[in-house]
Amino acid sequence: MKLSIVTPSFNSIRYIAQCIESVRYCCRGLQYEHIIVDGLSRDGTLEYLRTQPDIRLIAELDSGMYDALNKGIRVASGEIICHLNSDEQYSRPGFLKALDVFKSKDVDAVMSPTVMLDGQLRFMQLFNQIVKPTLLDVYWHMPVQTCSLLYRKSLWGREPYSTKFRIVSDHVWFRKQMELGIELHVQREPIGIFLWHGENLSSANPSTEENALVDIDRNLREIRRAKRSYRFRKLLLGGYLRLRLHYELIENQQPVAKHIIFPRLKIRRFDKSRQS
Repeated sequence: MKLSIVTPSFNSIRYIAQCIESVRYCCRGLQYEHIIVDGLSRDGTLEYLRTQPDIRLIAELDSGMYDALNKGIRVASGEIICHLNSDEQYSRPGFLKALDVFKSKDVDAVMSPTVMLDGQLRFMQLFNQIVKPTLLDVYWHMPVQTCSLLYRKSLWGREPYSTKFRIVSDHVWFRKQMELGIELHVQREPIGIFLWHGENLSSANPSTEENALVDIDRNLREIRRAKRSYRFRKLLLGGYLRLRLHYELIENQQPVAKHIIFPRLKIRRFDKSRQS
C-alpha cells in the first residue's frame, strides 16, 4: 500500500524543514512519496526544497492552497492520500495505527483527534474529535482537522477540492464526501499535529469571510438536535475526559516523544502572546 503525502507550500521557510522531517520519520520503512506543490515562494523555501532529493517538487503559480492540493493529488501514485500543510506534522504512533486500519478494514478514510501546538511547539490543547460524524453533523461544523484525516485517492477522484474557496474548501469537500457516502473509521490516537501560530490562513483570514454552509439553515430543529446528539455521544465516549496523551513530533530536526498527563481539551481563541 503506497502513500502520497501532499503538501501545499508558499513562503514556508520557517516550518517546511520540520514538516519534511516529520514525513521522513513517520514513513520510515513504508512505500511513500512526498509531493510538495510550491507556488513559487520568495522567502528561500523554493531554494531549500530544491536541495531535498527525496521529495517530488512541483513549482509553479497556483490560485491558492486547494488548487495546489489538487495538482499534487492529480499526479499522486499512492492509494492513500495524506494532506499535510507545510506547518504541520504527523505523530508516528497515530499515523501508523491509521495505516493499520486501512490494511485490516474496508474503509475509505480514517480520522482522529489533533494535537494543537503554538508556533514554539508548546502544547496548547487536544482537539479531541473521537465522534464518528453523521451527515447532519457536517451541516453545522467541520468534524476533523485535515492533518488528522487520511483517505483513499478514489474519494478525490469522484470529488476534487473546490478552488472557489480560499479557506473552507476542506469543509465543503468533506461535506460532499459525506453526502456521496463514505465509510469512515475514527481512532483515538492522534494522527496530526497542527501549529496554531497566527500565520495560518484560518487565523489571518477568519473563516467568517467564507461560508461552507451558506445553503444550510443551522437553526433548523434537526440541526439543533444533531448538535445535542453529537455532544451526548462525545460524552458517552469519554471525549470530555482529560486522559493521558502521548504523541511524537520533530523538534530541532529530531523526533521527540511527549507525554501530557491532563491535556487541555477546550479549543480557545488564538492568543498571539503565546508566540513570544
